[in-house]
Amino acid sequence: MKPECDYGTSNNGGLSLAPIVVPIILMALGSIASMAKWTGVALQLFSFLGTPIIALAVGVLFAVWQIAAVNKLDKFYEITNDTLKIVGPILFITAAGGVLGRVIASTSIVAFITANAKSIATIGIFFPFILSAILKTAQGYSTVALVTTAGIVAPLLGTLGLDSPARTALAVMSIATGAMTVAHANDSYFWVVTNFGGMTPEKGYKTQTAATLVEGLCAMAGVFILSLILR
Repeated sequence: MKPECDYGTSNNGGLSLAPIVVPIILMALGSIASMAKWTGVALQLFSFLGTPIIALAVGVLFAVWQIAAVNKLDKFYEITNDTLKIVGPILFITAAGGVLGRVIASTSIVAFITANAKSIATIGIFFPFILSAILKTAQGYSTVALVTTAGIVAPLLGTLGLDSPARTALAVMSIATGAMTVAHANDSYFWVVTNFGGMTPEKGYKTQTAATLVEGLCAMAGVFILSLILR
């Protein structure tokens, strides 16, 4: 006899991914509702459900439902405790990185770079890369590095000789390559890789940190080659 499918067990792989996939879908729908300028109940509903904390809460409910479905609610504390041992340090580093990024963005460092941009601009396409890489390495947040560098570089595209459509695209690529160089202890993803990979921080430096340095430099080399061709 063919066994019945139990949605509360691991037999249903799709449902087991719900705690991860559902929050992503809800946040995506929230963004779509905002960009598409929906109105009325649809906008209010998806804006609410698409709020990160609400979307993640829905994901947690799906996870609890699955634990209950396999009759393991008595082990809920044990499962939660084991999970927090792994994700706790990651959440702490993420919060600390965000605060550090805000501190850097609010200091005079950005103003100093902007004021001296003309002299720095002699390095052309490498300027966005170096600036983005410095910000990424200093505070660990790729998003902060991307946004801050883009805000500084945008008014300087003409000075840098990057104001044509093709070279503006190269400037964006240069910023992106810098924003992934390099990942170390102040980057939350560094701790995701090391913790879930069962590595010590020392091994993380030898693998992920070194790898992100190499990938950033190699990507920038590709951008530089393209800058010699595209005008």
